[in-house]
Amino acid sequence: MVTAFRPGPGEESPEDILGHACALVRLCGQDAAVAVVLLALVLVGTVTRLAAGLPGVAALALLPVLAGAFAVSAGYVVRSRLTLVAVLGEVRGRTGAPVDPGVPWTPFASSTALDERVRDVELRRLLSAAHRCGELSWQAVAWAVTSAVLFLFWTLAAAMAGG
Repeated sequence: MVTAFRPGPGEESPEDILGHACALVRLCGQDAAVAVVLLALVLVGTVTRLAAGLPGVAALALLPVLAGAFAVSAGYVVRSRLTLVAVLGEVRGRTGAPVDPGVPWTPFASSTALDERVRDVELRRLLSAAHRCGELSWQAVAWAVTSAVLFLFWTLAAAMAGG
């Protein structure tokens, strides 16, 4: 588990900072995948239940709440991904450097490395974006679990209504 990290003067090397950011991005991807799987199960279950026939009034009243939680979770998954892609694009555009821990921080078509100050600023931006994406993907998981629980209540309400 990766916890909050503040880059700055200390013993952390740029590679370590980039490693922290990459670990956060991997965790974010895993959280987003969990959220997407839960949302897919809720969607399939809801569509299957609706295809069997319209549920009762109580179940229909809960359906917008379920749809709202579903939409919020899906929105967080998309925002997490878009935030990450946008920040990586900005860093690549400003530095001309590949953003990959396996590639040195050297601009394309140049034999000089990035200035340390510029590199540190860009690494801080990457780490900040990784933390933001991690928060968004965690919220996506929380809302996906909420929509799964709401789906269970909705299914019970539909079953009790005899639908």
